[in-house]
Amino acid sequence: MSQEFSEKPFFLQAFRGLTLTIALCEESDLTLHTQRALADVIRDLVIHQAKVLIVAQDETVVRAFLSGLESELSDLLPVLTSHGGEIPAALWNRVTPVHVVYLGGETAIEIFWERLARFGALLRLPRLLLIHRDGGEGWLDGEGESLNFVNPARLKRLLSDSDAGTSGRAVLRRTILELLTGGVGAVSLCRLSDLERELFSYEGRGLFFSRRHYCQVRRLTLDDFSAAAAMIRRGESEGFLLPRSDESVTALLTQGYGAFISEHHLSGVCGLVTGPYRSRNAGEITALYALTRFQGEGIGGRLLARMIQEARRMRLDLLFACVGDPRAMEFFGHHGFERVDSDRLPEEKWRHYDPARKARVVSLARRMGGGHDGDGATRG
Repeated sequence: MSQEFSEKPFFLQAFRGLTLTIALCEESDLTLHTQRALADVIRDLVIHQAKVLIVAQDETVVRAFLSGLESELSDLLPVLTSHGGEIPAALWNRVTPVHVVYLGGETAIEIFWERLARFGALLRLPRLLLIHRDGGEGWLDGEGESLNFVNPARLKRLLSDSDAGTSGRAVLRRTILELLTGGVGAVSLCRLSDLERELFSYEGRGLFFSRRHYCQVRRLTLDDFSAAAAMIRRGESEGFLLPRSDESVTALLTQGYGAFISEHHLSGVCGLVTGPYRSRNAGEITALYALTRFQGEGIGGRLLARMIQEARRMRLDLLFACVGDPRAMEFFGHHGFERVDSDRLPEEKWRHYDPARKARVVSLARRMGGGHDGDGATRG
């Protein structure tokens, strides 16, 4: 397991056999540079047996961009089709992995959004990447915080804000909501120049909208291990998690849990270790980390709530964690954990533990009372 674990191969494997739809219009960042970047992304996807559908506004600038793209992808022989109310048969008879569909005529951008919403709902597209030059920047929640992940309920609240009239952003928000309610699985709003990071990295590079906005916490499976390992390494690089050896990460994965948005999008990880602490009837929460773009959904709190639930199910007396980041200390404190002296934790925790590392961490514990703790798990 490499310390510099790459996230890209995981996503390319996950996209195998799926159709990714990319929407281009006059408000996309269409340049020679982004044309080449899009060609590189499409090649990566096709090599890994994904399919690409480009839905474009029928404007001269878009046609010129796609003409250049066709030259870049001449080895893939993309088929240019059109959509005039009927779905082109070529979309079902996928003789090539790349198709371009024009939504017809020299149209205003508002009409393109309307047609895109109908088209996406008609095909129930699994994933739509809506390319826009603002890349989702400046989208704020009610507290003025930048948004990274938006579910339909939050999107409806945004539409009720003061700018929800006829502004370009309000029209775009309504289009995305129509796409989600019409059956599109997920929408990403991003710049074309950021498309690779949006598709192939965990933190993304834009706004992610999901129709199924619930979060499921479950045990990690073999197919989740590579994604979870990369996420742990990301948490270490950000200073939120303490560094671990490859062997420690491997052991953690077999005892790990993941938080999944829309069933398959891993948004957070953690482990619950009990084996070494059986004599004390204790459990340790390790490597609890949630992606920044999903923090507004309380992913960390949901993971910790599940760990408390599991501790109660196993009738543990003590649940503890050792952290080195002030943000982690505050987070655990909000969920009923108190700072304790290190000698109050099971002595097995410190056996063969690096003394210098021990001096840097803070011990936090929550008394469970053999599974009869009456606090109830706090959900973030």
